[in-house]
Amino acid sequence: MFLRRARPLFVIPFLFLCSGPLAAATPPTSFPVSHSQDFSPSSVPIFISDFELFSSAITPSSTPSATDNSKKPPAKDAPPAVFELSDIPSVQARRLMDFFSASLVQAFQKAGYTAARQSGSSLTSGVLLRGVFGEADARNRIRRAMLGGGAVGAKLLLYVGTFNLARPDQPLYQQATIQNSDSGYGPIITLNNYIPLVKFELSKNPTEDEVRKICTQIVLNLDTLLRTNPAAFSQ
Repeated sequence: MFLRRARPLFVIPFLFLCSGPLAAATPPTSFPVSHSQDFSPSSVPIFISDFELFSSAITPSSTPSATDNSKKPPAKDAPPAVFELSDIPSVQARRLMDFFSASLVQAFQKAGYTAARQSGSSLTSGVLLRGVFGEADARNRIRRAMLGGGAVGAKLLLYVGTFNLARPDQPLYQQATIQNSDSGYGPIITLNNYIPLVKFELSKNPTEDEVRKICTQIVLNLDTLLRTNPAAFSQ
């Protein structure tokens, strides 16, 4: 639970739920932000932070359950996956984070935005997108996802938060005060409901197309937010 309730910058009336290697653009140091009456959402620079995904040090040796589709080898005619099942968990996590960041930059650029991966903490204007991968445990608590941890289930949850770089920093999530240890999961987390937050669902071994569809939806969601709240990111 958050100890201090930050005043929300905007109101999001609903929470989206949906199931969507590219060269990353070289991030510029700064972008001008337009504040004219003829506001254009694409005038707001977009920065993408690597979405947090952790991994276990050792892959469990137990045989996967027959119902765990995330462990089954893909069919011969299946679309390409982001990573190989034979990769160690840390490599899987790194490849998924990199592919999401690069795909998201490309999706924003295709929509007419100036977008780049975050390269430092000195940015003072524009939008910063941060994300964390999670999993729901048996009691439906949200835990930070951990690839290779052996958690039951074939799905990951992705929470993406929108931050205004001109405002004081806020957390995307905090670890819950009371934890319940489980070697298959990461810590229990509490998400910040006072920022624009979007939830997506994806498989633990996602295809490139699955990631791109999510990236397209993220772009559409943010474009709607900027058009609905044109003053939200003004200085």
